[in-house]
Order: sequence, then C-alpha cells, then structure tokens
Amino acid sequence: MLTGADATASRAGLKAGMALADARAMRPDLVAVEAEPARDAALLDAIAAWCARYTPVVALDPPDGLFLDITGCAHLFGDEDALRRDLLLRITAQGFAARAAIAPSPAAAWALAHFSRDFIGDAESIATLLAPLAVDSLRLEPESGALLKRLGLKTVGQLIAAPRTPLAARAGARALLRLDYALGRAQEPLSPRRPSPAAFAMKRFVAPLITLDAILIGVEAACGDLAARLDSRGLGARRLALSLYGVDARARTVALKLTRPERDARAMLRLFREKLSIAPEGLDAEFGIEMLRLDAFETAPLTMAPRALTAPSGRDEEAIARLIDALSARLGDARVRRIALCDAHAPEDAAGETPAMATAEEHRCAAIPGDGAMRRPLTLFAPPELVEAIASVPDGPPVRFRWRRVLRTVVRAEGPERIAMNWLTRPGAPTRDYYRVEDANGRRYWLYRDGLYSERDAPHWYVHGVFA
Repeated sequence: MLTGADATASRAGLKAGMALADARAMRPDLVAVEAEPARDAALLDAIAAWCARYTPVVALDPPDGLFLDITGCAHLFGDEDALRRDLLLRITAQGFAARAAIAPSPAAAWALAHFSRDFIGDAESIATLLAPLAVDSLRLEPESGALLKRLGLKTVGQLIAAPRTPLAARAGARALLRLDYALGRAQEPLSPRRPSPAAFAMKRFVAPLITLDAILIGVEAACGDLAARLDSRGLGARRLALSLYGVDARARTVALKLTRPERDARAMLRLFREKLSIAPEGLDAEFGIEMLRLDAFETAPLTMAPRALTAPSGRDEEAIARLIDALSARLGDARVRRIALCDAHAPEDAAGETPAMATAEEHRCAAIPGDGAMRRPLTLFAPPELVEAIASVPDGPPVRFRWRRVLRTVVRAEGPERIAMNWLTRPGAPTRDYYRVEDANGRRYWLYRDGLYSERDAPHWYVHGVFA
C-alpha cells in the first residue's frame, strides 16, 4: 500500500492509501521504495523543533502535520498572515511542500489547511468558512463519516443545521464532538512536544548574527525582556532554555538550571556567557543566527528581602548560590556537588554527596533534636578505632577505656543509642550500642560496643568520633 506520493506521482493520479498493485497497473514505470515510519517520525519532530521559532507550543499531528499555538506570538512577526507567509516561505525553501491555515481552534485550522482555499479565519467567520467543506474535514471516524453521507449530510454546513439530538442518536456523540471542536464550542486537547514555558522572550534580527559577541548582545536584550515579565508576576526563573535559530534551519539549545529563583537580567546574562564561551565553535553558526528565544520553563515566587546597610555576618546564601550557578554553568551540573547527610543505618554511611543544584527539599539531611543538643559528633574516624574498655555491667556503659595507649576514666555517660545494621546490605552484622562519654579531663567521646552479649561472647569497643 502507498503511504506517500511525490508531486509527479500525484499528478498521475496516485495517492496515499492506494494498493501498490493498482498503482503499478496505472503506472508501470512507478518507482516504489520501502516506507520508513521511524525516519519519517524523526523528520517530523525535527520540523517541529524548527517551528519552535514561531511559538514555544508545538504539537505533533502524525504522520505529516503540526499544530502551532501562536497565541500572543503573531505580533512579533507583524500579524497572523505575515507569520503564516514567513513560515511557508522558509519551509518551502527547505524542499518541503506545505499548507498552513490559522483558525481559533486546532480542528478548524486542520480543516482549512486540508480542504479550503481560505487560510485565515476568526471566531466570527469560522462557521461560514467551514460550511461548504466536506464532512471529512472534521476528521470523523470512517463509520460516522459513511453514515452521515448515507443520510445526505455531505458538508459541514448541513451538519451544523441538522438537529443535534437525532443526529447524535444515529451518528454518535463523537461526531458532534468533532464538530464542536471545529467551531470552538469545546476545547480540543493537544499534547505539546515540549512543556509550555511559564514566560518567554523572543528576538528577531534584521541580519544574521555571526560572532559570539553579537549573539550575546541579543541574549542580553532577551534577558532584560524576560526579567521584566517575571518581575511583573513576582516570579523568578529556576530553569531556562536559550534557543538559537540559524539560517541553516537548525536550532541550538542551551539549557541553564539555577539553585534559587532568579530574575536579575545581569545574573542570567553572566551565566549564559559562561555557557556559550566554553566552546563557542559548538554553536556552528556558519550562516548566522537570525532569531533567538529565551524560555523560563520552571519558575517560583520570588520576594525581594531587605538588604542590610552593614556587611552581612555569617553565610551569604545569595553569593553562595550565584557561585554554584557560575561553576555549574562552566563545569556542568554533575561536577559541582556538596556534602550532605543522608538516612543510613550505619553512621559511617550517613555522609554523602548531592548535586549542588538540588533544592533544599531534595537535600535529605539528618534532623537535629528539638532541644538543640548535638547527639553525634560531626567528625568520625574512618575506620572506628579499637579500644580496651571495662564496663560495670555487661550491657552497660564503660567506666574506663584505653585509647591510643592512654587510660581514660569515664565520669559521665549517656546512652545507649542502639543502632541495628541494615539486614539487606549487612546480613548478620551485630547490633551497636553507642554511648556519649566524658572523661576526667572534660573530653567527650562517642563510643560503641560492637554487638550485644546475647549475640557474641566478648564484644569489642570502638571510638567512632570525638566531640569538639
């Protein structure tokens, strides 16, 4: 079966859906090649990525269609007709045959693009433009379309004029739903190939930009526009994407993730400069960049905190966040990490690394008791150091212990804190009883007995850490 035909085959009367044997009977000189649906789908997705220069919301309509939501974007190209003509001119120059229509609903735009010579309609005129079209323009199921034709309803206008209740009983509610989609009475769901950004800024250039410095000037202007939009909504950007559209019909995307919401245009520009300056040849802007778009895909509320007149005391979280952003932009998110505490049975396994770009909620830290007491030392010995200890009772705290050849007498002890090892990762490992002890000189230690007397005959004692 034919899945597609070029212009020459179409003029000869061949079309998609025709049996190959019938096609060869009509044209014995037919050249047929095996269909490659996967490559066709990849090509359609590449065209969709290219169409993102007109709007950030592009939905695939396989096997050969696209939906572009140009709400709020047409004025950037002059008007709707100018946007449509620019799209067709550029995509035709790439060797594709294309038709495009603009309408208030996706179903109406599809119908105009496939069945009409009128390519632009608004909410007031769309019913008039659709009326003379065949009912096939509504993309009905084959059974519903055939039934409507048998009933004598061959055009959309006849379908609009027909009484709904008897029609729904015969053709089904699905047919009327497709009609409502086309007339804008119901909202047709679409699935964009990429999530819609919360805010975006777009810049078109009179002449293509070749040098990195010129591109950064355009990025600076886009950052300013995006910052103004975010400021008006009280938001800050957490995840940005800069799309550079070249004359060669390729899109280059530079992604940026921030540790905290940001709407300072200078800060965003500085991070994009870091990203773009790492390998400017990676842009491969041989024929120039003719347009760019800056999208804020993830945002969060941002309130401006009052600044102190004196130098801040302690940690400057804002400066730390911007340092992490700059390092991540230059080195990559995976290479910038921070130390964090994580949930683990064994205390020596509780220290780990997490990406520095992770949010505070993503950092799993051990909680400090409500009384503010330090129950465990911050520094542990790796591995724990063996000691000789004497306890007053078998399962009690030590009264004396020898560590590093020095005998220490315990004057205070607190515990035990019993910790059982993870039976999945350490099957058969003994239970530990941890004690916080203080010697006669006021030094404090964190000791544990490796095993209970019910688990082994002579458990060993270890110093796992000291309190500063």
